[in-house]
Amino acid sequence: MWSFLPRYLYLQFSKAANAFFLFITILQQIPDVSPTGKYTTLLPLMIILTISGIKEIVEDYKRHIADKLVNTKDIIVLRENVWKIIMWKEVIVGDIVKASNGQFLPADMVLISSSEPQVTCYVATSNLDGETNLKLRQALLETAQMQTERQLSSLSGKIECEGPNRHFNTFIGTLYLNDESPVPIGPDQVLLRGTQLKNTQWVLGIVVYTGFETKFMQNSIKSPLKKSRVEKVTNVQILVLFVLLLAMSLVSCVGAILWNVEGTWYFGTKDYSSHSLGFDLLVFIILYHNLIPISLLVTLEIVKYVQAMFINWDEDMHYKENNIYANARTSNLNEELGQKVSGTWK
Repeated sequence: MWSFLPRYLYLQFSKAANAFFLFITILQQIPDVSPTGKYTTLLPLMIILTISGIKEIVEDYKRHIADKLVNTKDIIVLRENVWKIIMWKEVIVGDIVKASNGQFLPADMVLISSSEPQVTCYVATSNLDGETNLKLRQALLETAQMQTERQLSSLSGKIECEGPNRHFNTFIGTLYLNDESPVPIGPDQVLLRGTQLKNTQWVLGIVVYTGFETKFMQNSIKSPLKKSRVEKVTNVQILVLFVLLLAMSLVSCVGAILWNVEGTWYFGTKDYSSHSLGFDLLVFIILYHNLIPISLLVTLEIVKYVQAMFINWDEDMHYKENNIYANARTSNLNEELGQKVSGTWK
């Protein structure tokens, strides 16, 4: 909550329209400056921020649920000399994990043995590097025969390896088994979190990195505050309208000064105490601020959210074999879909 609110307010007031209406709201609170009520802009602005906030909270909650589903997936580990089923988030360094064909791996681990004759296995790394071809991994010969609970329980030694880093294709480590010579470990013996086991009945591995220390998480960065091109164009247009608004206000100020200096014949007097130029400028800015439509913001937010719902419901993007629908995690970038950039389609 405490991290959401500052980021949300920064995102909203980085929009030129919201910053402008906040400026108008502040001006309307100054006595004798605003010719309109104090709440004529404040209330619509609060409604906009509330609607946008609810939308962001709903989308953030959906992402939280998706993360929770990943962390609560089941995996088999060797605990107290027996195989136990635990959740991904309960896996710790040193656990011996057993993964079956088609399963995603919960942590970075060193391959001990597999069901294949040459203690090899295949993994899909599309979640890491986007490549669809399968990668071959092979266990060390020193551990290839360790497959039963008794053999694995008697396994004694240690693994020394480099610290957590974000490089998928490198790994430097050494396996020290009791009464045996040290054995080097390279990237061909490492299974990374997020990869999927393919064409292999099962594999066994010792966990070396978990959580944010895995290479998958090391490559994850904080989500930037993205803006669509439509929003960027809208910001520029609002700035142009603001310049036009200032020009209109300045012309009106000059006209007011000339009018008051010449006097009004029907009042029969030329005594007039005019305000300062700055005071009159603020008054005219408030009078003309409707040149920038505040209703446009509400309309855009509602349209984007409804469009995201239609994307989620689209049967043309329904993968029926696994019953998976398209999932719009955020509605802020809907209009970027289908845009052709530098010869490629988004």
